[in-house]
Amino acid sequence: MTPVHLILIVAAISTGLFTELLMTILAFFQRALKDLTASAFTLVMQRFLEVVRTHPLHYALVITSLLAPIAALVLLGTSAGSLTFVLILVGLISFAAGLVLVSRYLVEPIYDVFLSWEIESPPENWREARDRYFRLNVIRGLGSGTTFVLFLVSLSLP
Repeated sequence: MTPVHLILIVAAISTGLFTELLMTILAFFQRALKDLTASAFTLVMQRFLEVVRTHPLHYALVITSLLAPIAALVLLGTSAGSLTFVLILVGLISFAAGLVLVSRYLVEPIYDVFLSWEIESPPENWREARDRYFRLNVIRGLGSGTTFVLFLVSLSLP
């Protein structure tokens, strides 16, 4: 097994775990959130965000999912036109654009909005913010899932 394959295994595991976390949020957490009242939604989201927003596992998975493919690309530098190189590069771009940039510039501001709400009196348009958060989670899930699949496919190549 080559160093590139070892690094890709790390990248696939990291993006796989991150994708699983996002899919869990999409499949279970969002379904539960959808039926809550405005006050209950605000309370749950504020408590949820207190934990996940700064959790070390979150940072570890994102950093590993970005740095491992970069290391693989550097090691494959002489094979820049190979299918493996292209799949890893597209996977890295998918993760960076579909997850990191969407999270940083579109989801994080919504988190700030959720945290600013009074639990007993959320704003009238709270459902709009909730639904936007739900839609952005789909984009993040697709970005992370696409990356995971591309890394797995690149692992199967020589």
